[in-house]
Amino acid sequence: MSTIWGVVLGLTVVCAATKMAGPALLGDRELPAPARRMVVMLAPAMLAGLVVTQLAGDGWTGLELGMLAGVAAAGAARLLRVPTLAALVLGAAVAALVRAVMG
Repeated sequence: MSTIWGVVLGLTVVCAATKMAGPALLGDRELPAPARRMVVMLAPAMLAGLVVTQLAGDGWTGLELGMLAGVAAAGAARLLRVPTLAALVLGAAVAALVRAVMG
């Protein structure tokens, strides 16, 4: 087995164990309110971090104006309650337009 598949298998086991630990440890008890608020905000925070790191690249060397404009346009459209698919299309169009204009 190659190293990469070993890592994938190991991460799969760790992820499954982590997901099973919550219900096994808590049972039918509710999380305290502060913990519930943290869990609710965890996924959006991690997604935002992933978007920023993928957008900027290693050491912020890969920051591209077209991508930045596209993400900003899609984010602004979602804030204005534009449907998700339309916001994605708008973001892609803005990114393509900026890339075409910039060369």
